[in-house]
Amino acid sequence: MRRGRHPNPVRPLWSVAAAGAESAPPETRNHHMTNSYAIGTSAIATAQKALDLIGQNVANATTPGYHRVDPQLVSRTTGPNVTGVDIGSVTRYSLPAVRTAVLTGNGDQGRYTALLDTNRQIETALATGQGGVGDKLESFFNQVEELTARPDSLASRRTILTAATDLSNQLNATAGDIDRLRSDLGRKIGATVDQVNTLATRIASLNTQILTKENRGLTANDLRDQRDVAIDDLSKLIDVKIVEVPNGQINVISGDSAVVVGEFANRFTVSQNANDDIVITDTSAAATRTFRSGSLAGDVQSFNTDIPALRARLDTLAGQLIQKVNQVQATGLGSTPITSLSGTNQASSVTAPLNAAGLPFSVQAGTLTVSVTNNNVSPATRTNTAVAINPATQSLTDIATALSAVPGLTATVNATSNTLDIQAQAGFSFDFAGRDTLPAGPGAVANTDTSGLLVALGVNGLFVGSSAASIRVSPTISADPTLLAAGRTGEVGDGTNLERLGAVRDVQAVATRTLTQDFADIAATLGSSINSFDDLQTTQTSALRELATQEQATVGVDTNEELLKLLAFQRMIQGASKYLSVVNTSMDALFNII
Repeated sequence: MRRGRHPNPVRPLWSVAAAGAESAPPETRNHHMTNSYAIGTSAIATAQKALDLIGQNVANATTPGYHRVDPQLVSRTTGPNVTGVDIGSVTRYSLPAVRTAVLTGNGDQGRYTALLDTNRQIETALATGQGGVGDKLESFFNQVEELTARPDSLASRRTILTAATDLSNQLNATAGDIDRLRSDLGRKIGATVDQVNTLATRIASLNTQILTKENRGLTANDLRDQRDVAIDDLSKLIDVKIVEVPNGQINVISGDSAVVVGEFANRFTVSQNANDDIVITDTSAAATRTFRSGSLAGDVQSFNTDIPALRARLDTLAGQLIQKVNQVQATGLGSTPITSLSGTNQASSVTAPLNAAGLPFSVQAGTLTVSVTNNNVSPATRTNTAVAINPATQSLTDIATALSAVPGLTATVNATSNTLDIQAQAGFSFDFAGRDTLPAGPGAVANTDTSGLLVALGVNGLFVGSSAASIRVSPTISADPTLLAAGRTGEVGDGTNLERLGAVRDVQAVATRTLTQDFADIAATLGSSINSFDDLQTTQTSALRELATQEQATVGVDTNEELLKLLAFQRMIQGASKYLSVVNTSMDALFNII
């Protein structure tokens, strides 16, 4: 059978394309070419921008405070036509709820750390172990007990005075170390407030830069990272709450007070009030500010409350030691008769009643018994005279007058030092031991100073001073150990007063505690505080570590993930390049046909 021609022969593809190209108007042909190239070049340009962002993430993978960014791709259109791809926005990842928790945690940890550091330094200053106050206190009473067995031993008396000197020196050193610690802490607080002002100013400046940059349509993610780092640093110093406003700026609040408002930063100053407490003032509002957390809050608490409370306890311990020991010493007898005594405690006024004269120790209404021995006759006579003491009505001048009325005595007020001087008249001596009168009379007086006047005025005491910082051994007794009161009868080998002195170790001195128990309680309280703050700090550190892990899972850079994105955009560039190559080759072939 003869084959025939098909009635509708198929035209070659190149013929159709050529015909189309020939028939299409020139502007349509140009549009197709332009659109194809725009699509390809947009893909390459967009991928290159994305690679730059990925490179920024990888480069800052370990940069503190950096937040990873991610390009969000969108189709680019011109009218009804899709003309390629573009980066619609750049996402800066953040986790606001966790960030708030981190800022709160930073403040708590800063406070606990500051309190822990200060308490550890106090513990070092307190020297609770060997060679510390407690150890010296025990050593002093041990020496007293040893002398009780041989009260006339001059060498043993010197040993007691050495132990008393060591104890007073240790109290001085401890008080001095704690006072220096508080002084150093005051300077640290001033430096911390300067840091707060610097960070607040930086945050306000970054607020301005971010607003300016983003108003021009640019991203300010790098500035936002810097601002977050500054806020993070600030939250370690003071309690911080942040409020972001729609324009991208952040207000910083601490407690109920503004620290940063937009482009403006408040400024804080440090001063000390009449009670020697630290006061922080917001200069913009001329108001006192109290911070609840952060290292500044911890340091202010230590300066204003904790250290003064501990120093007060140490002073109370020293004061009780002085009173208890001096009461025994003043009402006992040394080996040398007393012919003159001078008080060491100064009155603020010689005419004001004793209870308003600023004496370091209080005086009670009671009786002072003075024993005066007349050596001008043979045999010598001794008389006990009871002097009534009323601190509500009697002044230091009145006391001098009352003592001068005792036969054989002359008492005066030292106008220079506002202290009491007692002088025996020629051939007389005196004491406050309350011995039997001569010739025999009513008998010895057990408690010769029920008023506490001798201790309050610093008369015939072993210690002088009134606090841990001022206590020291009487220079008069140090120079003449025979004045150390060993007995109360005046007989050779009498150690009854040393027994009274040794018993002070077991007397309730502070609340229901003895002196040694009170110091042990001071040390135990401090140790408990250290353990508590250490536990709180450890717990807070663990919590912050968990929060950091949560936050980094969202805002941190995973280099493996970034490398996968890198490969994806690399393939995007390769694909777009291939696409452009094909488009270019096809167009060349098409135009060659035409």
